[in-house]
Amino acid sequence: MVCATVFLAYTTPAPAQTFTLDHFAKVARVTELRVAPAGAKAAIVVAWPNYERNAWESELLQVNLATGAQEYLTGRRTVAAPRWSPSGDRLAFTAVVEGKAQLFVLPMGGGEARQVTQSTTGVGIYAWKPDGSAFVYTAAEAPEKRGTFDDSFVVDGNDYLTLSAPQRVHLWTVSATGGEVKVLARGDWSVPGFSATVSWSADGRAVVFTKQDGPGTREFEGRGLAIADVATGTVTALPGVATRHCSGAVPSPDGASLVVACPVNGHVKNQTELAVLAARGGEPRLLTGAIDRNFARSAWLPDSKSIVAFAPDGTTSGLWEISLAGAPRRLNVGTLGITDVDVAASGDIVFIGSEPRRPPELYIITRGASAPRRLTNLHDEVAALDLGNVESMSWKSDDGLPLSGTLTLPPRFDASRKYPLLLLIHGGPWSSSLQTFSAQQQMLAAKGFLVFAPNYRGSDNHGNATFSAVYRDHGAGPGRDVMAGLAILKQRAYVDTARIGVSGWSYGGYMTTWLIGHYQGWKAAMAGAAVIDLLDDYHLNDMSLFRRAYGESLTSPQDVALMQEQSPGTYADAMTTPLLLLSNTGDAHVAG
Repeated sequence: MVCATVFLAYTTPAPAQTFTLDHFAKVARVTELRVAPAGAKAAIVVAWPNYERNAWESELLQVNLATGAQEYLTGRRTVAAPRWSPSGDRLAFTAVVEGKAQLFVLPMGGGEARQVTQSTTGVGIYAWKPDGSAFVYTAAEAPEKRGTFDDSFVVDGNDYLTLSAPQRVHLWTVSATGGEVKVLARGDWSVPGFSATVSWSADGRAVVFTKQDGPGTREFEGRGLAIADVATGTVTALPGVATRHCSGAVPSPDGASLVVACPVNGHVKNQTELAVLAARGGEPRLLTGAIDRNFARSAWLPDSKSIVAFAPDGTTSGLWEISLAGAPRRLNVGTLGITDVDVAASGDIVFIGSEPRRPPELYIITRGASAPRRLTNLHDEVAALDLGNVESMSWKSDDGLPLSGTLTLPPRFDASRKYPLLLLIHGGPWSSSLQTFSAQQQMLAAKGFLVFAPNYRGSDNHGNATFSAVYRDHGAGPGRDVMAGLAILKQRAYVDTARIGVSGWSYGGYMTTWLIGHYQGWKAAMAGAAVIDLLDDYHLNDMSLFRRAYGESLTSPQDVALMQEQSPGTYADAMTTPLLLLSNTGDAHVAG
């Protein structure tokens, strides 16, 4: 007998590459989901970073909802706001021309996009007329002509970077084929630059929009929903919700109702809930009170009897189908974090979502399906990297509030080792860290850090009690919340308690400087766009009148004392941690 031994030569495959700075350019922003009114297709905006131009370059992507087939519709670099015509035969969008956003219409049967507007001040938000013949859009009035050196203006309610008097933003209308632009409504009011909406009534005789008292960057207290009569240009407050700081105003397919998003009890310290009311206004009926989550965007089902809406929920997103007449039904989306949602004529639910180890993609839940299906593969290359796992954590505050956070582990994590820990604190504070893909957290994890992203009071993922608890408690309460979560992590054997850093941007920057002024043991700190002095910020920023509506004003000695007490700069003498401060000198939002 002859025995032969065969040795199979093999090589161990090299471990997959981890996430690096170069991979940031491979992570796209995916936004502006709109499903066609007829046919199984959707449009989204996909924007990729261009490092050489220091800009995001955006395109319109059409996705077939049945097959997932994808087609880029534009070659422009500044595309935004896709909106299907009522019949679905055209797709409108905005693109920048000579520095100003203009409105374009793309025929879906073939042909080039046609520029519809030539606005000298640029197009803001817009909507198709129900019959598809025209648009309503917002644009600022042209500044009045003045002498060469006559550039003075009344400061009024504006931030410290304002160099000229802001112009009022009004409503205009233009044919869908272009041509003469007409004023639909103007007055001593203005449409705000953010959180504004505009929509037509079903009969095309009225437009519901967001209005504020003036054009200043700080205007907020007089903001609300209004209705403009198309024939006369008369503008009146939308009955029922005019003064409750509501936004949204999404009309139902049958034109009979509006869904609006309003802060609980009309106070801006509270989270936002959804309500339904008649199309021309009336007493709103609350839809999401029993869910107790911070809702904003919603979409109607085709029968006008239900809506679909999402909100942060713990460290994931919740997605609900909410009947106008019955109890809400939660849909299964796993650990997906949702950023936009729409509904097809078939009733299929389409949304933009992110997985813990995959950046944003388009997903669909077909009627009768038990789970979503991914339609796009924009981020296959990133998802194939050796990424860190993202775990969920939960704890309670010292006064019983539910809190949570995420912990991103280094790739090839070994629990027998010790790792440095970095706190990465989110901004807002009305935001939350979820188990979604984070390029920053993955890059830091790839460098060997444990990355702890805590949600503290003020975060929008555990209901109104947690959301509103930051009211007049900017630093102390959130600081205790963060430290309570950190205490849990310090008990884990793999955490190197001698190497703990803290960082964050915006409110996260504020919290970073607050923490190093009140707690010791940090190895290093980085605060980006941090408000160090709340009094300075009140004087200089673009949100002072929001702060006044929120419940703080320089006219109150108690409020001035509170701002001083809650300013991290007050405790500068107690700061011994090495601190890197990063700031943009053109930032009027955090100016203290």
